[in-house]
Order: sequence, then structure tokens, then C-alpha cells
Amino acid sequence: MITVSCSSCGSKLFRYQKIGKGRLLHCWKNRISSDHTTRRGDDVYCLTCGQHIGVVEAEWANMHGGSFIVKGSALKK
Repeated sequence: MITVSCSSCGSKLFRYQKIGKGRLLHCWKNRISSDHTTRRGDDVYCLTCGQHIGVVEAEWANMHGGSFIVKGSALKK
């Protein structure tokens, strides 16, 4: 499991089960275990500072690079 935090204020956005190595480009909805974000339409924002984090599409959220920090380790594939 990894913890995704806001790069602006440092608050926790969500816990995510990442599989495989590489950058976090999008997050599948069914792998998010705890969500601390707010949504306006399809846009995802930090609950604390209001920074735009990503855009929800079909079954995943496309993440904006530089708007979040990732800590933890991914599962090996």
C-alpha cells in the first residue's frame, strides 16, 4: 500500500494499492482503500487546501504530476 499526499499542504489524500513499479499516472477506483479528497464534477481536489489533483474518468482517476507525493511501496507483479 502507498499513501498519496498533497504536494502543496502535505495532507493525506488517500491510501492506494499500487501494483508494479513505475510512476503513479492514474488510480483505479477499486484499489483506493481510504479517500480523503473532494470532488466537483469529475475533478478531484485536496480537501484541505483545494489543490487540483486529477480528473475522474471511467474507472480510474488521471493524476496531475507534481500535485501529489507518494510514500510507501508497491506490490511486485
